[in-house]
Amino acid sequence: MTPARVMIVEDEAITAMATGAMLKRLGHQVAASVGSGAAALEAFRRYNPDLVLMDIRLDGDMDGIETARAIRADSDVPVVFVSAYVDAQTRQRAAETSPFAFVPKPLDEYELGALMCRLRKVLPS
Repeated sequence: MTPARVMIVEDEAITAMATGAMLKRLGHQVAASVGSGAAALEAFRRYNPDLVLMDIRLDGDMDGIETARAIRADSDVPVVFVSAYVDAQTRQRAAETSPFAFVPKPLDEYELGALMCRLRKVLPS
């Protein structure tokens, strides 16, 4: 399988580093790792990732759902929400962006590996 180029959008540095390390162990590349919606939009245009792992609570004015909405307006790149905030209202707002998945934190390597296997069908070869 060709490694996926994944953009991590996470405002907690330790969580972003752990996610990046898991992705690398699974054979994928971290295209970018950013902590705010504005930085995510800039990095998305610059690095053209195959997948976006998006937290919902972010630094700055835009949350992850607003950021995903902006990304999905111009692209069909899959967005996966990875968040501790899984209440019904948050899920409904997130669902409006047509995410590939919604995964609760904490994300573990086994779950991430399973997610990447599911994504294999929609990621570039």
